[in-house]
Amino acid sequence: METYLHISALAFKPEIWLILGILLVMADIFLGYDFFVLPVGAAALIVSAVVYAQKNGWFGEETVLLNDWHEVGFFFAILSVISVILIRFVWQKNKKEQPDINDY
Repeated sequence: METYLHISALAFKPEIWLILGILLVMADIFLGYDFFVLPVGAAALIVSAVVYAQKNGWFGEETVLLNDWHEVGFFFAILSVISVILIRFVWQKNKKEQPDINDY
């Protein structure tokens, strides 16, 4: 039960998501994982913003988007998948428009 409360407390701290997002974006920049870690880092930054907004009551006092740490994790996973698909789509679209220098 104590572990559950500890995970729940960490999931609703926007600082944790902000640090995770920054670390993932930096990992993508410095390690060059071909834009796979970048969208996951962007999703962590969005989760940080949503948790911060909910914590400060920006959505209204009665509106609660994320109740449990399971919902925060699920929201992060869905955002990660959506952002990976969007960035891959944009990257492949831009890649097709540029001529290949190896075509003779």
